[in-house]
Amino acid sequence: MNIPMAEAFTRIFPGLVRLVLPQGVFDIERNIPPNDVTLLATTNRLLIRDDLHPEIVQLLLRTVSEVHGKQDIFQRAGEFPTQTDPEYPMAASAVDYYKNGPSFLQRHLPLWLGVHVQRAIAVLVTAIAIGIPLFNFAPKLYRWFLQDRMRKLYRRLRVVEKAMQKTLTAPQLAALQADLESIDEASAILPMRHSEIFFGFKRDIEATRTNLSSQIVEARSQTAKAA
Repeated sequence: MNIPMAEAFTRIFPGLVRLVLPQGVFDIERNIPPNDVTLLATTNRLLIRDDLHPEIVQLLLRTVSEVHGKQDIFQRAGEFPTQTDPEYPMAASAVDYYKNGPSFLQRHLPLWLGVHVQRAIAVLVTAIAIGIPLFNFAPKLYRWFLQDRMRKLYRRLRVVEKAMQKTLTAPQLAALQADLESIDEASAILPMRHSEIFFGFKRDIEATRTNLSSQIVEARSQTAKAA
C-alpha cells in the first residue's frame, strides 16, 4: 500500500520514518514491485536504565551493530543503530561508542576480564595520584619529626645546663651526669645521613660533659678538703 503523504506524517510524528520499497527489489526480471512504494514505519529504539553499567551499554550496542547493522531492503550497511533520536537523550557511554567505537579492552579482552582490568587501572591511577604528593611530602614530614626529636633532647640538655649553674654537691652533680649520659644515649637514634644535626648535638653534649666533669672534680676536692 503506497502512502503518498508519508513524508508529512514523519514531520508531524517524529517516531515515524518514511521508507521506500524500491521497484523490482523482490524480482528484477518480473519487476516486482512494478513501482517504488512509499511506506511508513516506526523507529526501533533501544532504551536502557540510567544505572546500567557503561560496559554493558557498549556491549549491547556492539551486539546490535553486529546483528542489525547489515544491509537489507530498507537500509544500507551501518545505518542502524544510529546515534540520533529526537525523543530520548543518548547515554554518554553510547555517544562514546558511536564516536570512538569499542574500547581497547573490549576489542582484546572478554567482558568479565575487561571489567577487572579497568577497575585495576582506576585503582592504580588513584594510587599514583595520591602517592606522588605523599612521597613529596614524606621527607618534609620526616625532617619535622627529626627536628621535634632534637628540640626535646635540647630541652633536656638545657635543664642539665641550668642546674649546673647552681652550687651542687658531688652526688647531685653525679645525678646530672647520669641524666647527661641518658640524653647522649637517646641521641644515638639520630640517622647518620643528617650528620650536621647529629654531630652538632654531639658537640654540645661533649661541651656540657666537660664542664660537668670539671665541677664534679672540684666538688670532690672541696669535699676532701672539708674532711
